[in-house]
Amino acid sequence: MMFVNGCERGYTRNEQQTARGLFLVLLSRGKELRAVVRYARMVQCGHFMMASVPVGSDRVTLSGTYGSDGLPVDGERYPGAWEKGVVVPEDVAETFWKGEGGHNGAGSEGPTMKAWAKANMRQLRGKA
Repeated sequence: MMFVNGCERGYTRNEQQTARGLFLVLLSRGKELRAVVRYARMVQCGHFMMASVPVGSDRVTLSGTYGSDGLPVDGERYPGAWEKGVVVPEDVAETFWKGEGGHNGAGSEGPTMKAWAKANMRQLRGKA
């Protein structure tokens, strides 16, 4: 899960995992990437960690590292979120698409994505 500033982790009374913090949500249309950062509270659903966050006029369902099981969320499915998304610069997007590894987390692109998100936090949170 791509929590930008770390996250709080724990367990419920039913021994289900939870994690919460500022989450980097990536959206794609073809190779174009947009991003937002939202506070997400992930809860365990079977073997997956999932959340739902408001972005623009949509409520985006999240799972995995960037929102869609390690992949970007489909921007076509969430047009309101796509409109709110900040365009990911070409060099950062190229690093994302070339990333390797990351079976259960971010791959080689992870540090670049996190650094870019931290440097652009106000804009990604919609406060710029």
